[in-house]
Amino acid sequence: MNKTTADPQIADEGVKFTVEVGFVDRECIVSKNALAHLRRLKGGQQDFMETYRSFEDQIHSVARRLVVAGVSGSPLVLGAAYFV
Repeated sequence: MNKTTADPQIADEGVKFTVEVGFVDRECIVSKNALAHLRRLKGGQQDFMETYRSFEDQIHSVARRLVVAGVSGSPLVLGAAYFV
């Protein structure tokens, strides 16, 4: 079962959030560079949290795939390359 837990928070590096894959919670950060890339795709002037909310499903999907693939890091950092 996959679900998302905990509310996202703004961090120095980007937006911090947690995903649950199976029975494991994994802390993740979507970087400011990734959020800027996503914001450009949408063509708006949203702040980082608004951009995160607009792309939340896609961001969480990428995070879950990385966890399942065994990508290391604590927190797991999602850079712009994962959204190209």
